[in-house]
Amino acid sequence: MRLYASCICCLLNKQEQKLRNCRDEKKKTEYMKELLRLAGNSGDEASAPWLAAQIMKVHEKYFGKSGSYADVKKEFNQLVMSMEEELKQRVLSQPDPLKTALLYARVGNYIDFSALEQVEKEEFLSLFEREKDVLDEKEYMSFCGEMQKAENVVYLLDNCGEIVLDKLVIQILKKRFPRAHITAIVRGSEVINDATMEDAVMTGLTNVTEVIGNGDDVAGTILSRVSAEAREKIEKADVIIAKGQGNFESLYGCGKNVYYLFLCKCDWFMRKFHADRFQGMFVNEYRITFE
Repeated sequence: MRLYASCICCLLNKQEQKLRNCRDEKKKTEYMKELLRLAGNSGDEASAPWLAAQIMKVHEKYFGKSGSYADVKKEFNQLVMSMEEELKQRVLSQPDPLKTALLYARVGNYIDFSALEQVEKEEFLSLFEREKDVLDEKEYMSFCGEMQKAENVVYLLDNCGEIVLDKLVIQILKKRFPRAHITAIVRGSEVINDATMEDAVMTGLTNVTEVIGNGDDVAGTILSRVSAEAREKIEKADVIIAKGQGNFESLYGCGKNVYYLFLCKCDWFMRKFHADRFQGMFVNEYRITFE
């Protein structure tokens, strides 16, 4: 997905807000000027996750490294792991466990410290009880039909905590579609609260399916930047499941058979999909119409 004006403004505004307590106005001004040049010189292939990654590098040059999300990631992994058995039993008691597991995994996409100013445990937990939360039935039927024939499937993970719910989806997919080999792909290194190999090990995902890192430190999946191993897996996949807004922003337009699963958490997504805040989407690369 190309870099939209509203995405540029959002990213730059967040940087200005972050620095309001800094008293060095000269440094702040030079910093914002460099960010403006960066955005202005970005090419047609640029996306919001790409720009966010470049902004992080410039921020480090001026102000040093940002604080680590290690404690936050551990906290939310543990929170969802503490709910795992109860949620699993709920899912397995439903007429269609896969559909419910996908809904729960989509709820997990709320845990996003890049898109949200505040991530509240209470609001996260309340999302599991929303009666109106459904999957698009036509897309779900298409997805199941393609999974029935698929040999290679890639599951692109997004955030900490959320990864526990993705694990449940993968467990059910493996049982329902045993011929499909599923590879889960995490970020290649630390970036905000996105899931890495450390999170995959902590949550037990590595005991369930093959997990690899994508070799990159962007909060998305930019095909030109990921490792050769990750790129090969994606290229060979019959079906790709991509979690979160960042994966949508960096992949949409790739022309591959991607099913995007995410919550609408910002104004751009709400406008484009005519959705409410935290409304869930399950859409396919080939059939999206929102322009």
